Amino acid sequence: MNSNLNFKLYYKMKLFREVELKIAMEYSSRKMRCPVHLSVGQEAVSAAFSQIVRKNDYAVSSHRPHLHYLG
Repeated sequence: MNSNLNFKLYYKMKLFREVELKIAMEYSSRKMRCPVHLSVGQEAVSAAFSQIVRKNDYAVSSHRPHLHYLG
């Protein structure tokens, strides 16, 4: 695997982790009025997906979808 792809995957995983941790931190403010199912620890799947998905592709997600959406 080339180092550019490794960097992109690492960057996405780090970004996704930070987003999830921010959601977790803000959830207690009670401004989000829905259940939140975090994906902390599962960032690699969405990071890899973000590298292969194309603009016109369709994707369906279900449980823990925050990172799928960002990917």
